[in-house]
Amino acid sequence: MDLIRPTSDSAPSQLRALTMVARAAPKGLARPQQAMLGAIQQVLLETDLDVEGLDPIDGDALAKACDDVSLARQVVRFMVLIAIAEGPPTSDQMELLVSFSKALNVDEPAVGVVGNLSKNNMIRFRIGFMRHAHLRTYIRNTKQMLGGVFPLIKAVLRMRGVLSEDQELAGRFHALGDLPIGTLGREFFDHCRRSEIPFSGEKGGFPIGAVYHDFAHVLSGYDISPEGEIKNAAFQAGFCKGDEDFFTTLFANLIHTAGINLTPFEMPIELGRIGNGALALYWLKELERGSKMTVDLGDHWNFWNFVELPIDVVRKNLGILPVAT
Repeated sequence: MDLIRPTSDSAPSQLRALTMVARAAPKGLARPQQAMLGAIQQVLLETDLDVEGLDPIDGDALAKACDDVSLARQVVRFMVLIAIAEGPPTSDQMELLVSFSKALNVDEPAVGVVGNLSKNNMIRFRIGFMRHAHLRTYIRNTKQMLGGVFPLIKAVLRMRGVLSEDQELAGRFHALGDLPIGTLGREFFDHCRRSEIPFSGEKGGFPIGAVYHDFAHVLSGYDISPEGEIKNAAFQAGFCKGDEDFFTTLFANLIHTAGINLTPFEMPIELGRIGNGALALYWLKELERGSKMTVDLGDHWNFWNFVELPIDVVRKNLGILPVAT
């Protein structure tokens, strides 16, 4: 997911539209919305405007400032993220999202998905989200890596605790604990054991096609706390080149700042978490950091080829920059 920096002439118009969506939140321009707008200004727009004093903008004027298709889509996507900064979108926010999307001629699936959320139509929301989410990549990868639909089904059942351990597969991951400290494989082993994450092949472990998510945690340097998940999901969305890129960061933000749990596991709820400290700024910097990578880890990246290498060597090989400060 590439980030596009608008021209200095068009940036204020985009900020005005984003601010309109933020103002339509139940609490208006509260801390989460302010934090996201501040991060977007600093990282993307390169402006320093007082959002409290910005005038509204209509769709035609915004369209003139976003004459590039990719830029227009990016603006709509950030509107979606701002609309879920502290819970489900309001009807006023959805009206703005739909109106601006039409004016920009952008067909962004996330608008319809969060629209169902705003109406509390949870079945349609969840079905719509899963149609576009990165979970499709996990399924595709697992099917390819294990060699068919039947092994995929077995892997899913094992994750759900129905089937017993695949000792051969789990054993390959156990062996990573024998590698020298500082190698990618040993760092991955320690990350999983420290975080109490079962290995693929163990009961409760992710199917192998989803394991790159935790390798991304190790490579990005973030733990599995809610804040770590938000930053790592942004990093993962950044390096993703498929059409599920945006839904990857949307997934974490829905869970950890909008309070909509899309997982089968219990999650700590804190509405507006994105407004805590500098989290919004790190979230957007990680999206940019991931976008600079040379490899999409979810697209046929074979982590077994890298596990014996020092993690710094792997980061350099993949084009992973140091954490931005």
